[in-house]
Amino acid sequence: MSNGPARPIATPGCYQLPEEAYLALQQTRDRLRLLACLAAPRSPHDDLPAAELSLEPAALAHCFQELADRLDRSLQQIHWPSTPRPDQETIPTRTKKVIPRGD
Repeated sequence: MSNGPARPIATPGCYQLPEEAYLALQQTRDRLRLLACLAAPRSPHDDLPAAELSLEPAALAHCFQELADRLDRSLQQIHWPSTPRPDQETIPTRTKKVIPRGD
């Protein structure tokens, strides 16, 4: 008898990332690659100090802000297997593991 969907087996020291967050990270990667292509020099003249980028600074700032927001949303969905997901009602507390020094 099952009590709902099976939970993935937790591996010590690993975090879990929901599929939608993983897809958002892939899309963010693809957008960064697009921006890199748009900003890449197309001729030796484009690499000179006097060359100008054809993107408006405000448009470029908007692109980077959108990417940062997407990364924030994806990172907020990461959780450790032993803690509830951030969208659940309890918020996990961080603990610091103290490793004794071998003096």
